[in-house]
Amino acid sequence: MTIEPLQLHVIRPGLRTRIDLFFAEKGQGFNAASYMRARLPSILWLEAMSDSELATFGLTRDDILPFVFEDCFAEPEPAKRRPMA
Repeated sequence: MTIEPLQLHVIRPGLRTRIDLFFAEKGQGFNAASYMRARLPSILWLEAMSDSELATFGLTRDDILPFVFEDCFAEPEPAKRRPMA
């Protein structure tokens, strides 16, 4: 008799794909595993909300990942140029 290992799936299939695509768009060579693991509770909490609940935060489903990871991928400030003499 063999015993199959227990596997828990807390991420619905479409969400995992969205997370992978989000990080793929950010560039190659970026290891997202540690970032995702640390923020997965926030992602799941927001994903569990209804669309109207998300709207109270000013978010849509498409805004969840950029919102959760906004501090990691903030747009750089434009370089300040000195006036030419």
